[in-house]
Amino acid sequence: MNIQLLHVYGFYSSNISGSVVLVDPLLPPKKCPLDCISCPLGVTKRFEREVEQRVNVDSLISELQEVIEAFKRASLNVNTVYIWGFGDPLVLNNVESTLKAVEHFISNYGLKTKIHLHASSVNIDKLAKYKKILEYVDMVIVPYMWYGEDKVSLGWNIEHSFNLVLEKMKHISVLNRDKIAIELHIFRIADLTYPDQSHLAETITHLRNTRIENVVVKRVDRPSEGHVLKPASESYIIKVEEELINAGFKVNVDVFTPIKRRIAWKSTIIGLYNYIARIPLKYSEIRDMYGDLGVEALHNLIGKKLAVRISWGGSIYFKGLVT
Repeated sequence: MNIQLLHVYGFYSSNISGSVVLVDPLLPPKKCPLDCISCPLGVTKRFEREVEQRVNVDSLISELQEVIEAFKRASLNVNTVYIWGFGDPLVLNNVESTLKAVEHFISNYGLKTKIHLHASSVNIDKLAKYKKILEYVDMVIVPYMWYGEDKVSLGWNIEHSFNLVLEKMKHISVLNRDKIAIELHIFRIADLTYPDQSHLAETITHLRNTRIENVVVKRVDRPSEGHVLKPASESYIIKVEEELINAGFKVNVDVFTPIKRRIAWKSTIIGLYNYIARIPLKYSEIRDMYGDLGVEALHNLIGKKLAVRISWGGSIYFKGLVT
């Protein structure tokens, strides 16, 4: 059974972003300059900084309009469109025109929806190369988990100079500091918590040097390839938040919450497969977002070997398989 992979692949609620719709301009295979150990997509096989790939913008916008109409039927607003999918959207050499199309659609539709772009630190200099990007998006979110001497084992690509990337981030922050946020990943591996106190002190020094003030604290709450990561404790998340605030940063702790209202969009099996192909979901999250039809669709996907069960952090997650 073949199920089409779509550009618009899901939705959730966030305490800092409201109702979020997820958009993937890339599609498989995963393309990224880095191989973050926390990435729910799994191992990077194409370490790309730039690829020539034509995004079918008409299809993307059509899908986006369809899901926004579905939200309206459910009496919900879309607060944020989150651009991220199979890798780093900034690898696309036509990313600027894609973001322009999304921004123009939202503006012409009369929406107050924000656009957030999830991008790797390695490609941050493309915000200067494609200068219109910062006009089309409300926030660029840059994950950070490059802690101490462990950064290579955490997925840093040694072909890139870490210090040079920090300098690029500093340069870009001058363009529009308020539109860039660092997403600080917090997790455990065995008995080690990242970032520990020494890592956190080093990170604070790095971020001060970049002059980026916005920090999103992100507790890793999904299994990734190999499933070696575990969630950090809530008390430690609070401790990290307090230390960052005391250091002078503007801090938000991002918390994922399922939208517990049925969004009548695509067929349930197509919608669910597209979601878990990017982001693993718990059984309870699938039930909350897709209802009994979602549970039935999940069993069908497992039976057709398009999804697998993953035991992680004391819960069972379900991951879609992309061939």
